[in-house]
Amino acid sequence: MAKESWLAQATGAGSFCSGCGTAELSRAVLQHVVNQTGHVTMDIPTLFMWDLDHRCQTLLQESALWVRDVTGHDPADTCLFGDMMQIFENRQLLVNGGDFSKKLGTVRELGLQGSSCAPCLMHNTHCCIRKPAQFCISGLPCPDFSTAGKRLKREGPTNVVYLAHGHYHKVNRTPLLLIECTKDLDLGMVEDCHVDYDFYQLFSEPSDFGFGGTARYRTWLMGARRESTSCQSDPFDVYNDIVARFRDSDISTQVNHYLVASDTEIKMEAAQLALDRGLDSFKPGETPLEYLLNTRERVTLDSLNQKYLVRYGADPSLQENLVYFLGDSADYQSWSAVSGKIPTFRLNSRTGKYWLPARGRWLTAKERLTALGFPTTSEVAASMQVPPIGAVDVQRASDICGNSMHFQTCGIMQLLTLACFGPS
Repeated sequence: MAKESWLAQATGAGSFCSGCGTAELSRAVLQHVVNQTGHVTMDIPTLFMWDLDHRCQTLLQESALWVRDVTGHDPADTCLFGDMMQIFENRQLLVNGGDFSKKLGTVRELGLQGSSCAPCLMHNTHCCIRKPAQFCISGLPCPDFSTAGKRLKREGPTNVVYLAHGHYHKVNRTPLLLIECTKDLDLGMVEDCHVDYDFYQLFSEPSDFGFGGTARYRTWLMGARRESTSCQSDPFDVYNDIVARFRDSDISTQVNHYLVASDTEIKMEAAQLALDRGLDSFKPGETPLEYLLNTRERVTLDSLNQKYLVRYGADPSLQENLVYFLGDSADYQSWSAVSGKIPTFRLNSRTGKYWLPARGRWLTAKERLTALGFPTTSEVAASMQVPPIGAVDVQRASDICGNSMHFQTCGIMQLLTLACFGPS
């Protein structure tokens, strides 16, 4: 069936908010692995990417170069656009369009831009936004589904992104979609925005695929356009089979397996923090690094140490797999004590510290990327038969951590979607 699926038949892909390139990077590894088997030929270059965040835009441009080294795909064939609201002729009608139902009605009356062009950051000119991609993967915004976002769901301010995403694919007739979001995603809203698609919803976490020390519970929606795509294999059965094989193999990482930073890299990150915070007390080589924490972080650390001691009757400084997230109040108990997993990396993880009581330091940005499955070390990269992804630059690695998907999960979900569905 693989040769009749979109895995073999697709000739182009796109993305909206792809997790700082997680989708493109992991698909490059997937293509390399699939082609190594010799059973089927996969060749799916990236035709377009959309992302509003300027930090992500820079990372997307860099990711295209890494993908070229792995697949041979020319970055010049990829367009990078910014604000996806540019696809509408009159965006203000949508932005100021009242509640979700009214906006939905407005979208159905709007067309794409008259010229169908938008500024492209890859080519520094206006490029056509209509691309012949058969597959699109997107990490659409999740704040409106969280407590912090007041759980507004379809009535929240990010609903316009879902409306724009659905309208783009309606006009372009994209055969196959994959959407990643938090588990509380409003599926009904997605279906209202994508009326031409049948959706199949799965839930996953990194431990399903061997990353037992990382928390990132997510939902994935596979969208098959009725007129052009059919389901060739049951994605739920295939997913369960993949998860069962990982569990039967007894492959499962722990937090301490991600501690791959060298002494030099740890010192570099500590020095950068001291510089960012205007501290003149940096002492190269001295640990623990608690003296570099700010007052709020030290209060949180002390409180979590006390809570751990009371609850477990053990010294937290002796627990190799214990991690605290100091970016939250101690009242939330954002730690690995219960689950054995590093608390989910969120947007505030760019600057928030994941403290290792047993090491007297925080997880470096490189180690957070490692926990997310990125090939940051020569050993992991060699196992994938790809070049390592640069992770020494603290700010760059932190930007990726705060926006990315889990690398292995993203690759496997793309494999699942492309292999289970094919042209009608």
